[in-house]
Amino acid sequence: MDAVTSSRMITGKLCASVTAAPARGAAFAFTALVALLAAFPAQTLRAGELAPVRVAAGVYVLPGSGGEITADNDGRTANVAFVVGPRGVVVVNTGISFREGEAIIAAVARVSKRPIRLAILTHPGQEAIFGAAAFQERGIPVLAARECAELIAARCETCLSNLRRTLGEKAMAGTRVIVPDRMIENGQTLDLIGRKLRLIVPPWSSAPGALAVFDETTATLITGSLVSIARIPDLRDARAQAWRSALVALEATKCRHLIPGYGPAGTCADVATFAQYFDALDALVAELLRQGVGLADVRDRSDLPAFARWDQYDTLNGSNANRTYLRLEQEPLRSQ
Repeated sequence: MDAVTSSRMITGKLCASVTAAPARGAAFAFTALVALLAAFPAQTLRAGELAPVRVAAGVYVLPGSGGEITADNDGRTANVAFVVGPRGVVVVNTGISFREGEAIIAAVARVSKRPIRLAILTHPGQEAIFGAAAFQERGIPVLAARECAELIAARCETCLSNLRRTLGEKAMAGTRVIVPDRMIENGQTLDLIGRKLRLIVPPWSSAPGALAVFDETTATLITGSLVSIARIPDLRDARAQAWRSALVALEATKCRHLIPGYGPAGTCADVATFAQYFDALDALVAELLRQGVGLADVRDRSDLPAFARWDQYDTLNGSNANRTYLRLEQEPLRSQ
C-alpha cells in the first residue's frame, strides 16, 4: 500500500467520524492532520514539505492545520486542493505566503510531472491568496472572481503588513499582493487540463467573489470559504441570505466528495451540517431580540452548545452573533 492510498483510508475514517458527530474543533483538526502526515514514510517528507492526500481519482488536498494563524503553523491553516488531468494541473487556492505557494508547487510535482496550467483563488481570504506570487513568478496564471480581486486590491496590503508582524519577515519573504491574470463575473466551465472543472460563482455570499470548483469527472466539490467542516464560519464579509442560497446551489451538485475550506474531506451531506449553524444562530439571536436583549449583552448570551467544539468557536461565535443581531434588527426596517 502506497502513502497516498494509506492517507486516503485515514481520510475516509476521519470523514465518517465527522459525519456521525460533526462537533470537533481545533484539537480534532490537528489530530487529523497528524494522522494524515503519519501515513507518509518519514523519508519522503522534508521540513516544510506538504503531504498531498488523494480524495478522488486525480483530486488531492493539502490539509491545513485549522486553528488560529500563528508563527508555529506558518499560517497554513486552510486547505489547498489540486486536480490532475491528462493535459495538466489546476491548483485551487495558493496558501498564505510565497513560501507556501512554492511548497504547493513542489507538492504537485511529487504527484504529477504535468504542468500547472492555472491557479484559482476561491475567495479573498489571506490563507488563500498570498501564495499566488509564487505561481505568477513561474508564468502560471491566477484566476479569481472580479469582486474577489477588487477586495484584494482594496484591503490586502494591510493584511500583508499584519501577517509580517504575526509570522515574521522570513516566513513572508517574497510575498506580495497580486493582481489576478484572469477575472470572471459568472460561472463557467474550464477544460484546460482535459477534464471539466465547473466554476460556481454565486452572488456575494461568504465573501465578495467567493466561488466553488466542481470536478465533473469525480463529482468532487472544492468549496473554499463557502463550506467548512467542524469549523465556525466567519460572517465578517458575508451576506447571510445569499450564503444560504449558495449552500442550496452547492447541495444541488450532488457531489460525492467535498473538500472544504477548513476541515477534513467529506461529502455533500456536510453542506447541510454546516448550514445548521446558521439556522441555530438565527434562531437564538431572534429570540434574544424578542426578549429585548440589547446588543451589548448578545455576545455573553450567544452560547450554542451543539457547536461549541467546532474550531474557532471561542474566536468567532460571539462576533457572528453580534452581526446577526444587527442584521435581524434592521430587516423590519428594510421591508417598510
